[in-house]
Amino acid sequence: MGASSVLIDQTTLCEAARLLEGVSTPMARRTMGAVTPGTAERLAHLSTLLDALLLYDEVRVLDAQLPSDAEQLTLRRVLLDRRILRYVDTRALSVEVSEELTHFLRAAEAGPRQSTGLHSHPYASADEVGRSVRQLLDHAPASQSDGLVHALHSDVEGDLAHWWIGKWAEALHSDPVRILGTETLHFIGYWSSGAITGGVSHLRTFVYWRTAAHLRMPFQPSLRRLPVYHLMTDHVRRTVQDRVYEVVADSFRATVAEVYEDEEPLALYLPPALSLFLDHLRAHGDIAAAVDALRHQHRRLRRSLAELQQTLDTSSSLGEARAARKRLKAALETLRADLDPGDRTAGGTVDQLIEIVPGVVKAAANPLDVGGYADALLARPSDWIRSWWLRRPVRSALRLSTRLEDLSRYDRLLEEATGHRCDPAEVEALRRSYGRELELYGGDSRLPSAPPLTTAAEPSEQEPA
Repeated sequence: MGASSVLIDQTTLCEAARLLEGVSTPMARRTMGAVTPGTAERLAHLSTLLDALLLYDEVRVLDAQLPSDAEQLTLRRVLLDRRILRYVDTRALSVEVSEELTHFLRAAEAGPRQSTGLHSHPYASADEVGRSVRQLLDHAPASQSDGLVHALHSDVEGDLAHWWIGKWAEALHSDPVRILGTETLHFIGYWSSGAITGGVSHLRTFVYWRTAAHLRMPFQPSLRRLPVYHLMTDHVRRTVQDRVYEVVADSFRATVAEVYEDEEPLALYLPPALSLFLDHLRAHGDIAAAVDALRHQHRRLRRSLAELQQTLDTSSSLGEARAARKRLKAALETLRADLDPGDRTAGGTVDQLIEIVPGVVKAAANPLDVGGYADALLARPSDWIRSWWLRRPVRSALRLSTRLEDLSRYDRLLEEATGHRCDPAEVEALRRSYGRELELYGGDSRLPSAPPLTTAAEPSEQEPA
């Protein structure tokens, strides 16, 4: 059986590893539009990474954004030594991904600009941004004057709920292509404010999204990626879902209702990976042994998910795919029965994403311009449509808001395992910040029964004069 793989971002991997190393941050606060992680955020990244280690045989990251301290991070070395962590050579996809980005930004560039009261500050050029991203993906050396490439290489992330974009929250959902694209260009163009980091975060998310699509691999975003990733993928899903379902149903000679039924996400019940890992680390003081124990104890879960993908890859009918999902559902229910009663609440879903397939739309098209996608899909042969539909990557969508709510209970265990404290006030600040981002960009899973993450009202950040 082939190995199952998931794409994660360097932020998840390296910040999780830095937590275990005790690496300090230059500033665990927000300043000039930039956000640097504190202990609570690093603990959230560790939780996300451990979930990926539970669910997939391999985790992959892009080799174009390798941080300067990568070789000193023990957790990273452990995963490399065990061939769990693998790098994606971005040079193979640099042209395709950078051109998709350029077309996306050109569409925003051609539309009307939002009014921020900062008209004197220029917008970045879509073509120049695309060239900088291609330079990064091609591993080309950056000149001292190319601040964007250097920013993309850095570890700093932007404030996704920056007041600029928060002013257009309603428009963001009705016209995400224009608002997100225009604000990305605005952030990058407005150098002196530090808001460039917000634009850089958006660019990174776009690159990971499109790279995963080209690799036919699920992407498990960090909490710094997921809100914007959700906005983009949900825009695609909402725009094309009904028409695509009609095309797929016609190719299988089935009804649209049957296709909808087969798309219902399966509830995913996960063991408390963070607790299990930290408990083992506290007892033995060995990061490698803690990883091995976690992976070995829950190998059945990885096998069940890998078997579903393998079966779907060889299926030829909706009936075969439906039977495979039923087997996975039964396996997940069995695994759930083995969990402690307090861990038997669904923390995510297993599903297949409706994605813009590279090559179906015209070459180098804007992947968020989905108006003619269903028609382009309809022009494909029926057997191609059937094969594409069945073989879409199986992904595990996790509800990160639930993870953040649980972080406070790990304070003592984290201190005993690593010597670091995670102040409950810091966890609450992170939870509220992430809540604002969810309100702005959308929810973090497809579970319909998930209660919304509410946040207390806070005074807005003062706008510059």
